[in-house]
Amino acid sequence: MPPDGPPAVGDEVELEPERFVAGGESLARSADGRIVFVRGAVPGDRVVASVIDARRDWSRARLSSVLSASPDRIVASCAARRAGCGGCDWAEVADAAQMTHKVGVVVEALRRTARIDFDVVDGGSVSRTGYRTTMRVIGDEAGKPSLRMESSNTAVPIAGCEVAHPRLVELLDEMRLTPGLEATLRVSGHDGGSTARWDRRVGEVLGLPTETRTGRDAAIEEVVDSASGLLRLRVSAGSFFQSGPEAAGLLIGTLARMVPECTDAEHLVDLYGGVGLLAGGLGSSARRLTVVESSRSATADALVNLPRLDPPPTEIDVVTSEVGAWRASPDAPTPDVVIADPARSGLGRPGVAAVERLRPAVVGLVSCDPVSMARDAALLAEAGFQLESAIALDLFPGSHHVEVVSRFVRDR
Repeated sequence: MPPDGPPAVGDEVELEPERFVAGGESLARSADGRIVFVRGAVPGDRVVASVIDARRDWSRARLSSVLSASPDRIVASCAARRAGCGGCDWAEVADAAQMTHKVGVVVEALRRTARIDFDVVDGGSVSRTGYRTTMRVIGDEAGKPSLRMESSNTAVPIAGCEVAHPRLVELLDEMRLTPGLEATLRVSGHDGGSTARWDRRVGEVLGLPTETRTGRDAAIEEVVDSASGLLRLRVSAGSFFQSGPEAAGLLIGTLARMVPECTDAEHLVDLYGGVGLLAGGLGSSARRLTVVESSRSATADALVNLPRLDPPPTEIDVVTSEVGAWRASPDAPTPDVVIADPARSGLGRPGVAAVERLRPAVVGLVSCDPVSMARDAALLAEAGFQLESAIALDLFPGSHHVEVVSRFVRDR
């Protein structure tokens, strides 16, 4: 590369990454001062990286070698990761440093996207190993369950998995599946029950225990230690659930502390409510619960789970609808609190418009992407809701993913 020119595709460049950014890459600067996003580098490293994408103002590169290692760099303990598995893309980042970096990513996203300088609190992490109760695997050429190589569709065989629940590991050891077939496995941390889901038009899964339930409507029973006590949930194979019951409990506990108004709420609305996890864990004393969710599988679960609350709310309204298209009943009371746990894309304008129509005093927002969280914070501010507090949670240790729980209050 010319010393005064920008990096070009194929160039090998020496870089010193400064910090992590949303998406898990490190940000560095080339010799001419242009930004280079580096996959696989850790802030504090000095590395050689190969440029794979070059734009006018920035480039993207992939780690080639580490010339000197950051104090935060470790050797991945997982053999599959060392072979290229992309499931735990921060496996080379020391456990003690991960949350510091994740909080920094959220702070930077708020500063750059929402133009807000805000202190984000470290809210803790789930266990580093054995925490995941749901996994998606793909059959390799021999029909063994595998995970994908980072930034590739290539299958990486696995022998167990550090982050998988022990019961999941047992299933992985025994099952075989058609090469190229994807299957989603889920186990219950409560009683070890299991489900498996795949497209039978593409192939077949063999070797599952006879008690494993299969298909979209198959379900497990899960128990979460929540703010309102032990929460018993039906979770169907086609429904979303958190990374595991420990993550679900940490999320509910954090929301309960941030939005204590849930305790005495007359009317609690849960947008993107899923199987009723948050509504059930936070709203057991509310007289009226409203859950809005687009997945029919999840709303079917919520209709089972919410009446199990002790005592159950006087009124439970579970609506199958896109949040942006939903309108509250004209005779429904104004909610005291709205909680929302949207997909990675965030609330966006449709979700924020739904919150604005409801006009609650308090909003509790769960975000699984720091950039969409920052974008939602800016949109909510436009709608009259100001960010009051934000807590980062690590529900996927070993990866760049970070959950943010934030509290907004209506100021007009």
